This record gives sequence, structure tokens and C-alpha cells, in this order.
Amino acid sequence: MDNDNEVLQFAKTFWSEQVQAETENNILFKDVRASYPTEADMELMGDALEQAARDPDTNDFDVLVMLAAGLMRENERRPDWLASFAADVLEGKRKRPTKRGADKYKNWQRDYSLWRAVEEVACKFELPKYTNNELSNKTTAARIVAEAARLNVDVVITAYKTFSKGGK
Repeated sequence: MDNDNEVLQFAKTFWSEQVQAETENNILFKDVRASYPTEADMELMGDALEQAARDPDTNDFDVLVMLAAGLMRENERRPDWLASFAADVLEGKRKRPTKRGADKYKNWQRDYSLWRAVEEVACKFELPKYTNNELSNKTTAARIVAEAARLNVDVVITAYKTFSKGGK
């Protein structure tokens, strides 16, 4: 590819200005603000939170406590299951769970940002996103993003594949 330097510079600029930016300029923050959840999305989110309240891990517990506290402060109505969860926490019937294994969300934001960077580079420069052939010298968006972010290309490809499946 003749414009390798241009592609790399674009990826470096994207990484520094969109990923490592302060909250309001961060690509994840922008993407969340740009998405307008539908009523069906809100119902799915509510169902997921209710399910998490049944057997929360540390991350679930923290989100549920923050949600319940925020709704209480705003004097907003809480779903019965969340009110019950909050009451159990206040009465000491529920404690924050101890950490069970590795934190599955530890690199979530980084991985999302890598996925977005690969998408941006691939789209702008019409590059393949990645190759499954680790011996290939083919220029791919994942390889460019890895260089820009100073990460191993395998980390970028794994992050890309994770978010291509929905970010789980």
C-alpha cells in the first residue's frame, strides 16, 4: 500500500483524539450519546438488570447500587425488584460479592475503542479489517491500529472479534 504513513497517521490521530480523549470527546461517550434507545431496548436493559439482581457479580452489584441510589435521590419510582434489592442491601441482607475470577469487563472500554478504530481505518482506507493468517504481511486495519496503539496485533484482533459478536 502506497499510503502506509497516511493510514498510520490517521490511526494515531484517531487513537489520541477519540480514544484517549477526555470523557466528552471520547468515542465511547460520543457513541453512547448518539444512540437513542428504543422502548424495546429499554425493556431489554431492564430485563438484563433484573436478571443481574438475582445473582450479581461485583460489577452488576455496583451498577445496581448506583442505579437504585440515583433513582432514590431523584425521588423516581423504582421497579419492585430494584426496590427489593436496595432494601436488602440497606438491611445488610445482601453484601457486595467477593470477586469471582478475572474481571470480564477489565478491558471492555479499551476493546470497544480498538473495535471502533479498526472499523474507522478499514472504512476510510478500504482495508481488510484483519487476516486470520498470522504469517501474512498484508496491510490490515488491525495491524495499523495495533501499531498506532502500541499493542500486539493479536490483542487488536481479539478485541475486534469480541465486539463484532456484540461485545460480550
